[in-house]
Amino acid sequence: MSLRDLAVTIVILGLLPLCLARPWIGNLTWAWLGYMNPHRLTWGFAYSMPFGAMVMGMTVLGLPFSRDVRALPRAIEVYLLIVLWGWFLLTTIFAYYPPDAWTQFSKVSKILIGIFLSLMLLQDERKFRALVWVIAMSIGFFGFKGGIWAIMTGGQDHVLGPPDSFISGNTEIGLALNMAIPLIFYLRRQEQRWWLRRVLLAMALLSMVASVFTHSRGALLGLLVIIPLLFLKSRAKLLILPLLVIAGLVGPGMMPSNWTEKMETIEQYEQDISANQRLTSWWVAYQLAKDSPILGGGFRTFHTDIYEAYIPGYIYANQQQDAHSIYFQVLAEHGFPGLALFVGLMVSTFVSLRYIIRVTRGRPEQEWIHDCAKMVEVSLAAYAVSGAFLSMSYFDLFYHLVVITVLLKVFVARSASQVIAAPPSAELSPLPGAGVRA
Repeated sequence: MSLRDLAVTIVILGLLPLCLARPWIGNLTWAWLGYMNPHRLTWGFAYSMPFGAMVMGMTVLGLPFSRDVRALPRAIEVYLLIVLWGWFLLTTIFAYYPPDAWTQFSKVSKILIGIFLSLMLLQDERKFRALVWVIAMSIGFFGFKGGIWAIMTGGQDHVLGPPDSFISGNTEIGLALNMAIPLIFYLRRQEQRWWLRRVLLAMALLSMVASVFTHSRGALLGLLVIIPLLFLKSRAKLLILPLLVIAGLVGPGMMPSNWTEKMETIEQYEQDISANQRLTSWWVAYQLAKDSPILGGGFRTFHTDIYEAYIPGYIYANQQQDAHSIYFQVLAEHGFPGLALFVGLMVSTFVSLRYIIRVTRGRPEQEWIHDCAKMVEVSLAAYAVSGAFLSMSYFDLFYHLVVITVLLKVFVARSASQVIAAPPSAELSPLPGAGVRA
């Protein structure tokens, strides 16, 4: 029995009574377990303990007795989530491979249950901020650690995530880091303590280093998207610009040869086996969707015989079938309607973020909402770009970004109602276009 196993177990078991008494704490604990996976950093009995099920069970048991539960917000993203979940159920019923599909549907449903609980339990600014802290720090931990490790080892090996988790692989942790970096910048912007601001800046910069040294081309492309966006949206341009110049001038010459050779395949993809396998998977996904345009093949439809049906004699390296794209994954597994719902959810979230940014601009009392919306927009852009090259359609963080956006709209509407209710003598002006866009 290692001390690490014992410490993790004591902490999580100690939180269970709080999860029962305060379900919103249970929801945050569930998010912490989902992103940081502390039990996967142990080597003994705690490694395979069902901590997530324990926490979720206690949280659900506490719901009937909690005063924190509120109705789901009336926002288009919430309706799209409900319809998308229902569509997942329908495609699972008619899936090509029912056992695998029902197993995956169960996993995705657990994620979505936690997402809807976040919408109902975290409609309070303090709890909302706690959620952002939990997500950013859980993933930022691996960026901080991975960045230091990459610098110390010269970046020769891949930066990886916690083993046996959603973000264990180099491409998966690269995507997660790119999505977390803007949230870390947001927390730094809101933090008043100088020492913590410096820690958060170090975490963000080291997370960028870690993302580069995942050796993931998708992560690199995502990073090339978020860095200019961070520069444009950040108020610390004088701090970021010199770092970008230094990184651009010095960075390429310090990269190890194996990293440089792999990144060069972005331009020479025709000669790269991995890139060609990705293109083949996209083609197979599209052909499958054409044959089953409404319902697709259901969850986990990328089996060997599917490839054999469309490309007779095709041998997939290591016998691992994958869509290699959030878009082609949803298209193949849930048909064109499923893809329309998925992309519609993403587009609607982008539109809502633009709305929030617009109506909160220049309002000091809503500055934190304005800053958060701008950084969530960058995080969502990272998902849209990096996700085009790996199968992370059901990654918790995408759906949590939707939650954050919906809750920001709730806070905007609440602030507007308070302004309207204020007496005429108050030094407040009505908020143009106030209200949550349904």
